Amino acid sequence: MRLKSVLSCLLCLWINNAAAESYLIKNARLYTAAGTDSSADVLLVDGRIKTIGNNINVDEKITTIAANGAVLTPALFNSYTHLGVSEIDAIASTVDTYSQNSQLTAALKIADAFNPSSVMIPHNRSNGLHYALVVPESAAGLFAGQATLVKLASQAYVVDDSVAVVVQLGEQGQALAGGSRAAAMALLRQALDEAQHYASNQAAANKGQRWQYSNSYADLAALQAVVKGRKPLLVKVSRAADIQQVLVLAKQYQLNIILAGAQEGWKVAEAIAAAKVPVIMDPIENLPLAYETLAARLDNAQLLQQAGVTLLFTGMSWHNTHNAYLVRQSAGNAVANGLTKASAMAAITANPAAVFGLNKQGDIKEGYAADLVLWNGDPLEVMSYPRMVFVDGKPVSQHSRQQQLRDRYYSRAQRAKP
Repeated sequence: MRLKSVLSCLLCLWINNAAAESYLIKNARLYTAAGTDSSADVLLVDGRIKTIGNNINVDEKITTIAANGAVLTPALFNSYTHLGVSEIDAIASTVDTYSQNSQLTAALKIADAFNPSSVMIPHNRSNGLHYALVVPESAAGLFAGQATLVKLASQAYVVDDSVAVVVQLGEQGQALAGGSRAAAMALLRQALDEAQHYASNQAAANKGQRWQYSNSYADLAALQAVVKGRKPLLVKVSRAADIQQVLVLAKQYQLNIILAGAQEGWKVAEAIAAAKVPVIMDPIENLPLAYETLAARLDNAQLLQQAGVTLLFTGMSWHNTHNAYLVRQSAGNAVANGLTKASAMAAITANPAAVFGLNKQGDIKEGYAADLVLWNGDPLEVMSYPRMVFVDGKPVSQHSRQQQLRDRYYSRAQRAKP
């Protein structure tokens, strides 16, 4: 009898704990890549979206949250950041975004430097950002290293330590290659040729047979998945003519590529779409700050989307780390310049989730991960802010060091008033 009683108590505890992990969001306006719904209830169970419908009835032990028509969105995704690898730009010891060691370029894994305790993470998570691509920068060669995908959960972690190999072309690539875009393309082809040769001769190389490669074995090993088409090459490029060269190269080597920047992408939008190449861009980049961006324009996102290009957003400019959540403001600017709201939401939720292999995430659908944000207004309006943030189906604290500093000095300022 005692054993039966103990088991009964344990069962009750398990049921109560399961209920405690479940939440019903009542009367929310869903705002996703598919558009907007006027009203819906969303039931979250065990970290997943269990049911979406109207007038869902649940056990009283399940916590009910009255949205009262507030907007509910998937968590935000910024597709180009330095989150967790850069704290204070002016203090070199806190910056791990690049390396000047020429012996390690494509093999560099930025994930090895990721700091899950970065003070930037709670700040961005509390503002609705849950996923970020952390991208290394080129300093010692064309290849910057390998980008990583991170999740800003209550304890941030690396989801995938190598989602793409990053290469720099355009004006910076020109400088890194010795002063010529032609040299940069030649060096890139040489690296790809060597990686293909190494792939066919790796066993012999590991047994001691040597070849005179210009790239290190470590870098060539890192490029194996790229030349075999299993991992994308993320190419940072701006000028339309350079984009065309990259598309030709991708076809020649049968590469899976992603463009980053593409400020002049609208000029070759049809070619990008035909090649089925996604584009990471900041929609507010419209100034001719360099010769390679003379044709930058605010409706770049709209023109690319109309051509059928898959868009992924970053923003806002240098804020894309410390305030990476402002990617939604960049999305809002894209809408102000012709992009549909649904397409803008897709660019900061569903599209990057699909491109970077996050299964059943980045959308509000039954069975999907319950990474959600409940807003006090339109999420694409800069003055809106999250009412509640859900990670893996549970509300998380919206406190951060930035908020604590704000409160401390605001209260002091109030006390100092005459």
